[in-house]
Amino acid sequence: MLKKDTNQLIHSLKKAADFKVVRNEQQDYLIAEDIKIHLTELLILKNKSKADVLRRAEITEATGYQYFDGKRKPSREKMIALAIGLELTLEETDLLMKKTCYAKLYPKHQWDAVIIYGMTHQLSIQQLDELLFEEKLNTFL
Repeated sequence: MLKKDTNQLIHSLKKAADFKVVRNEQQDYLIAEDIKIHLTELLILKNKSKADVLRRAEITEATGYQYFDGKRKPSREKMIALAIGLELTLEETDLLMKKTCYAKLYPKHQWDAVIIYGMTHQLSIQQLDELLFEEKLNTFL
């Protein structure tokens, strides 16, 4: 993927008379939302199997394989669970969220703050769920 300053992209969109023209000009600078590609790249990078990731993420195989095959789009919560299953760092998780058009983890949001803490302390989904429950927040399971 080529890089171009975000402000330049915004400026081009604002001044364009025809969206299709500017879209074609900017196509090489846009982030592909294909979750299947991003998850496959991470499986290879982290040398993990889909089954291991899904087990660690506590996502059923039937649903999880649909995510990996691109047949279903995981929610933001499930994407974070997959990041935990892949044992991604916080920075890698934020990049995955950006590439899949989800908001990165934001420490001022209570739920996100718990997840950030859990990821940096290598907590499992079950351990995170206990902490989320104690804080009266939505759990993964």
